[in-house]
Amino acid sequence: MTTLRTYQTAGVLLGFAGGLVISFDVPVIRAAGADPWLLMVVRGLVPLPLYLFFWRYLGRFHDTPKNPFADITWVHVGIIYGISQICFTASVFSTSTANLVFILAFNPLLAAVLSWWLIGERPKLSTWVAIAATILGVGIIVGGGLQAGTWFGDFFALATAATLALALTLSRKSGADMSLAPGLGGVVLAAFALPMAAIHFSPPQSWTWLAVNGALLVPIAAICLAMAPRFIPAPQAAIFYLLETVLAPVWVWWFFGETMTRETMIGGAIVLGAIAGHTLWKLRRPGARLKEVDIPV
Repeated sequence: MTTLRTYQTAGVLLGFAGGLVISFDVPVIRAAGADPWLLMVVRGLVPLPLYLFFWRYLGRFHDTPKNPFADITWVHVGIIYGISQICFTASVFSTSTANLVFILAFNPLLAAVLSWWLIGERPKLSTWVAIAATILGVGIIVGGGLQAGTWFGDFFALATAATLALALTLSRKSGADMSLAPGLGGVVLAAFALPMAAIHFSPPQSWTWLAVNGALLVPIAAICLAMAPRFIPAPQAAIFYLLETVLAPVWVWWFFGETMTRETMIGGAIVLGAIAGHTLWKLRRPGARLKEVDIPV
């Protein structure tokens, strides 16, 4: 039981850290002022040295094999992360932020359904309640000023939520360390965008913020969030992605002076309360977990 509680604590801390870091993503993207093609190239290539350093010299902190490409699941998850990044960038530039965050809120629900289907992990009632509360909270946030985006952007927002949920579920099913799989996803992302970035090159408003986004926020958040499903169920790990939905408006207000509406504050409180309550409940009553995967001790 003590070992189980330790694993769950590690998963919760990783998920929370990743969700907190990624909450700065949209504000930093806004500060950088880059076009989508250049943004995708930077988000794909700039983090690679950090992934390689982590893989080569910090082996005691991860279990990625020396040749991760020998693990077909690792390759699949990496490619899915790359597709998710492509869809996310397309959605950011093609629909309203309100539409984007509302659609992304279905990530935990999709992860719960996929986990039930692919792994046989039947979500507990507490997880369904937390998912419902987060969707309610996000709905309140965007309900006051929801503007319809184009079908193109909305489609890619849904694709982002679905691919993230699938990557988390496959990571959970394998039981392997997928913390470096987003690095492969970055290669996929950069390979997709590089030709168009070269043809339509346009300098960003700030190279510094663009570098911060690619070198720090993307890899740190990706590593933490990709590692979390190894210790906690995919639906629970997916909930931490919603921290971005709640906290990004706070950072935008802080750095750009945009005030938050009453709906944002009420909805944010509900989402944060759902995440905190669900996390504390899981840590207090860990239950019989990890039976589906073989996690080394």
